[in-house]
Amino acid sequence: MERNEGELREVAVHSSVHEVRFWKNYRILQKMRGHLADRERLIRGLAADPTLPEKTRDEVVFLLKREQESNLAAFHDFLVNFVQIGMASLHQTRITLEFTFREDGSARIERAVLHVDGRDVPLPDGEGQRLLAHLSPALSGEEPDRGLIAFYERIEEEYDRGGGDLLQTCSLDLCRVIFPGTLFRARIRLPATYFCNETVPP
Repeated sequence: MERNEGELREVAVHSSVHEVRFWKNYRILQKMRGHLADRERLIRGLAADPTLPEKTRDEVVFLLKREQESNLAAFHDFLVNFVQIGMASLHQTRITLEFTFREDGSARIERAVLHVDGRDVPLPDGEGQRLLAHLSPALSGEEPDRGLIAFYERIEEEYDRGGGDLLQTCSLDLCRVIFPGTLFRARIRLPATYFCNETVPP
């Protein structure tokens, strides 16, 4: 069926509509993060409350943790969608992970931040740990520090070939702590689209 030019214009979405949607979702993301932080504080407070009967306390904490896991999954899905919308409308979205890892490759998140056009949105620790899983293959070798550097250099080369300004806001800081035990501290910033892939890269 043929369509004239007027009909095509009727289904076109103006760029301002995408902008309104993007910043509306940005505010929703912040509210979701705040809710998750409040619930996490509640869980910690109840778990440490000595005035509650042990059985009652354990049951309540267990139920709240299950609810928190469900809310974190919903937050992750919303974050992925938010990043994809931002990419389509040419917004700058980056994610910084600050974490520690040991020679056996085990890693623990310390801080995760989403950067949106220069604005910082701290991410829940649970989300940060989930995003950190994308780096697990790089940390699984005999020398995880060298593995992380090689991974970053590969990502750096990939975005360098792609051109644009993506590479300019990517970074990796890495240091080794030798006392009281060998520990590595790392801070990596990459385009949010890398971390928001639904599958962990090989």
